[in-house]
Amino acid sequence: MAARKHQTQRKRREGARPHKIHLNIGTVIFLAAFAYLILRLFLYFTETHITSYQVVSGPLSSNETYTAIALREESVVYAETNGYIHYYTTDVSKVGKNSPVCSIGNSEKVSVLTETTAEQKADARKILSEYAASYSADRFSELNGTRSALENVLRGDSSQALEDAGAMLAQEDGVVVYTTDGYEGYTAEDVTEDWFDVNSYSGQAHLSSDQVNAGDPVYRLVTSEEWTLVIPVTDRQFAKLSTMTSIKVKFLKDGQTQNGTIETRQIQGKNYAFVTLQNGMARYAQDRFLNVELVTNIQSGLKIPNTAITKKEFYQIPAAYRTAGGDSSSYGVLREVLKDDGTMTTEFVSVTFYTDPEEQLADGETRSYYYVDPSQLEAGDVLVAQDSQTKFTVRDTVSLKGVYRLNVGYAVFCPINVLDQNDEFTIIASGTSYGVSQYDYIAADASAVVENQIMN
Repeated sequence: MAARKHQTQRKRREGARPHKIHLNIGTVIFLAAFAYLILRLFLYFTETHITSYQVVSGPLSSNETYTAIALREESVVYAETNGYIHYYTTDVSKVGKNSPVCSIGNSEKVSVLTETTAEQKADARKILSEYAASYSADRFSELNGTRSALENVLRGDSSQALEDAGAMLAQEDGVVVYTTDGYEGYTAEDVTEDWFDVNSYSGQAHLSSDQVNAGDPVYRLVTSEEWTLVIPVTDRQFAKLSTMTSIKVKFLKDGQTQNGTIETRQIQGKNYAFVTLQNGMARYAQDRFLNVELVTNIQSGLKIPNTAITKKEFYQIPAAYRTAGGDSSSYGVLREVLKDDGTMTTEFVSVTFYTDPEEQLADGETRSYYYVDPSQLEAGDVLVAQDSQTKFTVRDTVSLKGVYRLNVGYAVFCPINVLDQNDEFTIIASGTSYGVSQYDYIAADASAVVENQIMN
């Protein structure tokens, strides 16, 4: 009995002993690799990631787009009697003086050709193709104009109608358009802000067989190839366009471009641009509102994102204080130093000179400056010109725009010369001293980088 009790107590003591953990080399390596992986994951999700951008060459691709109103030399022709209108020419077609345009008769019906000609079919296909290409759900009213154009093409020249009713003759050479909207006769001096409310715009399409009363408008006649686009612009756009006398216009309806002259004016406190064109009037004669792109971004150079641009302070040093080193292979400045015996002497300090733009002085003379990194000189340093006793105290700084180049594995500030800019990209000059070149890699977001930061 006692032996059994002793054996039970011994087992309890042995069961209470902790088991030893046996580590082999494989377990140690696994735990170390796992810990390293956890550390790398932690650092990845907590550190700031630097996104690089490769510098490319090209122009700014986007230009400002506008909604313009087209003004032409045009007049409205009105019905002379009551009756049914019948047109003899297609919509937006040229007519000569005294050519028959339409007639007003007592009958809604008018004789038509018994067979559609190949020319009529081609004209009809063209009308439908142009309508399909420029269709917009916001401008469904254009359907009436298209319908009118199709009816006039397919109706053909009705000799019977000419015999049965007196034809209305064109009073001048011009282009006949079978829509009217109340803007006819307006000039640039009449512009108001209300003109550009597209939602309230209402044009009237005139169709063959429509019933009209005497004095109703039946068509308009455009008598000049010269026409004008009136464009409301912002203050920023106004300032830019005011420096230009000519401009290229791209019509978004069909992608066609034209060159015109441009003038800016302020009318009733609003900014407007007036673009005068000498051709292409007939192509857009049916349109009062046109979506256009003014091609102003014509500068070409190195293209970088705006977020890559930062600024850095530099000391501004007159060019006269640049000095060649003793071996003539480096450049720097002569700086005054105080010797142990209390006398002054000069020492050569090798520095990096950045851009050297010219500053225009009030008296018309020019003076060149170099810019030096503040880490290479100190405020209060006195510089001495090499060939004279003229002295200059380092003090003034100027802020230069630049980017961080990443090619060498760490962030290096490089100054840039801005040529043009839009909301997203900037065009900079190539060949800038200590600048960037095509295919260089730069920090896409300068705010996420500090100078000399090592790239992982």
